[in-house]
Amino acid sequence: MNKQQLNTMAIAARNGDDAALWEVKAHFQKMIHSLSEANRNRVKQEHFEEQCFDLIDETIMDFDGTLGDFSQLVVHNIKRRLGRTKKRHSVKCKGIETVSLPCRESEDGFVEMEFVDDLAIVDDNFLTKEKITSLAAGDQRKMRVLTFMIDPGYSESSTARLLAQQDGKNVDTHRKFIQRLRKDCQKVLAHAI
Repeated sequence: MNKQQLNTMAIAARNGDDAALWEVKAHFQKMIHSLSEANRNRVKQEHFEEQCFDLIDETIMDFDGTLGDFSQLVVHNIKRRLGRTKKRHSVKCKGIETVSLPCRESEDGFVEMEFVDDLAIVDDNFLTKEKITSLAAGDQRKMRVLTFMIDPGYSESSTARLLAQQDGKNVDTHRKFIQRLRKDCQKVLAHAI
C-alpha cells in the first residue's frame, strides 16, 4: 500500500470500517513483529505487540487525513512506545544483567559455548588484602608496610620516612624493618606456591 491508500484506509477505519482497520493492522504487522523479535531480551514480546496494535487503534482515532502521513505517524508512535517499554523493562530488571555467551561453530556443525561462572571469580583486590592480612599476622606495623608495598608509587625510603613520622623511631630502623619484612614475605610466598 502506498501512503495515499494507507491514509484513505485509516480514515475509513476511523469511520467504522472493520475491514479497513484489519488492513491497516496487517500493513504494520511485519514491522511490529520484527521490532519485537529484535528486542526480545529487552521487552515482553506479547505485551509489546499488543500495545502496538492498540496504539494503531488510537492513532487511527486521532488521525486527521489533511494534516500528514498516517504511516509516519504510526511508525513514530511505535518507536516511541518501544523506547518507553525498553526503559520500563530495564527498570524492572535493574538487578538482572544479561550475559552474552561467546560461541563458535565446531567442525561437526555444532555450536560450542563457553560459560564463565561469575561466582567463581574473586576480586583481585580482595585476594591482595587477604594475602596482606595473612602475611601481617595481626601486626599493625607490618600491615601498614605491606599496604604501602602494593601501592604503585612505593619506595622504601619514603615508607620508612612516613613510618618514622608516625611511630617516632629512626628512619634507618624502619628501612631495615621493611627490608627484613620483604625478605620474610618472599620466603613465605615462595613456600606457599
